[in-house]
Amino acid sequence: MVRMNTMCAVLAVCGLCGAAGGEIVEFSFPIDVDQEVPTPTIPGPSPVPFGTGVVQLDTGTNMISWTIDYQDLTGPIVTPGAHLHGPADYGATAGVQLFLSDGDPPEPSTGTLVGSASITDTQEADLLAGLWYVNIHTSLNQPGEIRGQVVPEPTSAGFLVFGTVALMLRPKRRH
Repeated sequence: MVRMNTMCAVLAVCGLCGAAGGEIVEFSFPIDVDQEVPTPTIPGPSPVPFGTGVVQLDTGTNMISWTIDYQDLTGPIVTPGAHLHGPADYGATAGVQLFLSDGDPPEPSTGTLVGSASITDTQEADLLAGLWYVNIHTSLNQPGEIRGQVVPEPTSAGFLVFGTVALMLRPKRRH
């Protein structure tokens, strides 16, 4: 009975952590050649292009903001530009959801894309499900040169709750 009461208390704290944790969800992810579909052409001995992305979603307002850092592209970002695409899982492709840059004028081959936009409830659900990805296009790689699946970053509160539950459910040692 004590174990059940403790479990109920932990679950109540979980609910409070979720409510008190605010409505901001952060996504932090790599952007690289390996995720791109189809495989891009990267001439040797050029450095391999790569990047990192951070997207924040305010679930109360459906507002997202992004900071996309990238470097060593084979050329500038040109039309069709850089986008958030979805809904699609790893290895699959989908249509453009949001423009990060339309490539006109071209963006440099190393840089940062920063912006924000409002999204729909359906877009929010797809984003939260990990079904959006960043895709950056160049002249040499029109379908895309680097790509990054937008996935939620685990929260420390989640790990804390998981650890507490795991400790409570472990078998007790008998002396």
